[in-house]
Amino acid sequence: MVTLSEPDRLAQVALMQEVIARAWNVPVVELRAPTRRHAPVAQARQVAMYLTHVAFGFSLSAVGRYFGRDRTTAAHACRRIEDRRDDEAFDLLLDRLEQSVRAHACDCIGKAGGN
Repeated sequence: MVTLSEPDRLAQVALMQEVIARAWNVPVVELRAPTRRHAPVAQARQVAMYLTHVAFGFSLSAVGRYFGRDRTTAAHACRRIEDRRDDEAFDLLLDRLEQSVRAHACDCIGKAGGN
């Protein structure tokens, strides 16, 4: 397993936030806001937190830290999203988003490491 530098980890979080903001049609600045915001923004943030944990293997403490929340908030987000995966359409969407983000992150890190 490769240990990523802090800038690479920050880049992964930023990538996840950008992808989820576009998929949910919410401004990325809203995902990064320190307060909860409206339900669609909160849901998008929960998805981004969940996928950061699942796709990139960040601990819940790290997810919380990178999203300006605590570990328990990250854990709550992951439980909420995991519960919604029973919906086939939602599950498929998350699978596709996860695959896309993983592929893009690998490409970016591979290119940065090759310089």
